Amino acid sequence: MGVIGGYHHVHIVSPDPEAVARWLGEFLGGEVTGREEPRGARNVIVRIGEAALSIRTPRPSDKIIETEGARPFGLDHICFLVDDLKAMVERMRAGGVEIAEEIFAHSGGSDAAFVVGPENVLFELIQKK
Repeated sequence: MGVIGGYHHVHIVSPDPEAVARWLGEFLGGEVTGREEPRGARNVIVRIGEAALSIRTPRPSDKIIETEGARPFGLDHICFLVDDLKAMVERMRAGGVEIAEEIFAHSGGSDAAFVVGPENVLFELIQKK
C-alpha cells in the first residue's frame, strides 16, 4: 500500500478563483481545464505543465485565517521547472508581480527565484542548467 505516481493536485483557497486562474494563465502558462462546484465551493482547475492546481472558494466549514502577508506554518511553496527563468522573472516584474527572492544559484547547479502569487502563495521557479 502506498502512493501511486506524483501528487494528484494542490488546492489554493481564494474568494475569486477566476482571478487566480487568470494570473496563473498570464504568468505561468496555466490553462483552465475544468470548473465544478463540489461540497459548496466554486472550483477552477488549472493545468500548468504536468501539474494540476485547483482554486476554490472557501466552504462554509473552512476556518480561514488572515495572515496579513505573514507566512503560516504548513505548505511553504509550489515549485515549477521553467525553460527561461530570466525572461519569466522579468515578464512577471513588468506585470507587477512581487519578486520575493531574485534569481540565485540553487543546489544541484540550477538557478531559481521566488515570486508571490495570488493569495500570497509563494511560487519557486527553477531552471536547470
